Amino acid sequence: MPSNPVADLLAESVATPLGEVIAAVGQGVAEAQRALDDAALAATLAIYEDQGDAGVNLLRDIGYRPTFYVLPDTACEVQVSMRIGGTGGADGSAGTASLPGAIGKGRTYVTPVDAGFQQRFGFQASAAAKLTFRIVPVPPPSALDDSRPMPALIGKPAAEALAILTRLGLTANLVDKNSRAVIATAGLKVTGQSINAGRLAPMAEQIVLVLE
Repeated sequence: MPSNPVADLLAESVATPLGEVIAAVGQGVAEAQRALDDAALAATLAIYEDQGDAGVNLLRDIGYRPTFYVLPDTACEVQVSMRIGGTGGADGSAGTASLPGAIGKGRTYVTPVDAGFQQRFGFQASAAAKLTFRIVPVPPPSALDDSRPMPALIGKPAAEALAILTRLGLTANLVDKNSRAVIATAGLKVTGQSINAGRLAPMAEQIVLVLE
């Protein structure tokens, strides 16, 4: 079957369906929001880590909490302006005279074209895109009002672990491996904690620390 030159021209162009463009924009917004959330969460965890510098410790002591941000709305305006002109003439100089609606007769195809397409057929195309968005601060999640990120206490001396929890506004119940109450005497270390490190620990709940 003989090839259709017009179909070949269109096959060489790169066209993206509108649905895919919108989906890509939506995915990009979701990834941007995730990046904002991850940054705020990392900053929050850093504030409550027990291995912090003096400045971070001071921020924690005064009750500072990193700001969370959201993308409340995102407006995407895509402006496409294409100027198309063929080099062929009505006399068939570009081999197009025999085709109905040929390029030599000035027919316009509203399709993006690449550099090879432009060089081969003398086409020109231009496109511009505009993306507008707002990032606004929002209050931290309400869970942080009555909870604190749990620090890693396993392996630390009992007295040091209690001091860390006290700075965070948390309390602890000390037990041995048989769940019997013990006192934080010298030499005892934490071998277990009821809430894993990195999880939120309710301030109204006692943290159970298992001592060796």
